Amino acid sequence: MDWKKTLHSKPIAVLGAGNFGTAIAKLIAPQVDQLFLYTNKADVALESQLNRTSAGQTLPANVEVTHDLVSLIKYCPIIFPIIPASRFRSLMQEMAPYLTEEHLLIHGTKGLDITDCEDKPSLTRAYIATMSEVIRHETKVNQIGCLAGPNLAHDLHKKHPAATVVASYSKQVLAIGQQLLTNSWFRAYPSSHLLSVEFCSVLKNIFAIGAGLLRGMEYGDNTYAFFLSASLAEMHHILETMHLHTNVLLGPAGIGDLIATCNSSSSRNYTIGYRLAKGELLNHILATLQGVSEGVQTVKTIHEVMKSHHQRAPITTLIYRILFEQLSPKAGLRCLMRYPIVQ
Repeated sequence: MDWKKTLHSKPIAVLGAGNFGTAIAKLIAPQVDQLFLYTNKADVALESQLNRTSAGQTLPANVEVTHDLVSLIKYCPIIFPIIPASRFRSLMQEMAPYLTEEHLLIHGTKGLDITDCEDKPSLTRAYIATMSEVIRHETKVNQIGCLAGPNLAHDLHKKHPAATVVASYSKQVLAIGQQLLTNSWFRAYPSSHLLSVEFCSVLKNIFAIGAGLLRGMEYGDNTYAFFLSASLAEMHHILETMHLHTNVLLGPAGIGDLIATCNSSSSRNYTIGYRLAKGELLNHILATLQGVSEGVQTVKTIHEVMKSHHQRAPITTLIYRILFEQLSPKAGLRCLMRYPIVQ
């Protein structure tokens, strides 16, 4: 199927009508004739259709909000799942009977799927799946990709110039992703290092929590710059430990996403760190946080994985202790200053 020539006439679906899913739907809409935005709540779909808004954003005329998942899958050959990682596998299982090898999926979920391993001595890579791996495990779909980068929904809504990475092992996915996501103010760069890009988009959430902690403690730019450089070095070490390509760290999915997320008060993970530094308890923060944060679970996961490899990840370990062992943020920073930066 030569989709590139007739791509504008193909109905496109975005799964997830939150801030980011809506922003991506609006980004793609000018490139196609028809786009469907899926929410699993019938009342939300109806209200969005009537008001022509989703997540506080005005919808283009060619965007239809729906909760009819089965019809959407059968009608749309290209689908962008942008939902929390905790719901990703169950959604793929629900979609699996209707997905075919002809479908193409590009996800925008920045989290990991953890297999139940309570009876195992340690959490290893074998029990962790990225979202592309979940799609491959649960469905017949072969054309799989992801998008990752400094793509904060708030800025996308304002059409501020920015970029993303479309990653896939498939040249067709890369070409279609670039075509759908590139315009006069936004650019999509291709990458064949799918797993590396996915892990970059996950890891930066750890350090966004740390960045929020520093800002909440009111440290200045020198401290912040030191922390970002140490964070990038630790991301490099984690990727190497998992035998993943590290060159993606120098692109939008690596340092680009890290800087954006660690500098944005609209980032949920940054907000968690900031509120912790101001003395709030984690359970209260998570209960009152608007939207889903992937970072807290990611800290726990990567902490356990690095332990299973007998490798140090000082920043991750300290953030883990602050989140789960009541280490004070100031004591955590003092500990960090005694560690050499992982090279």
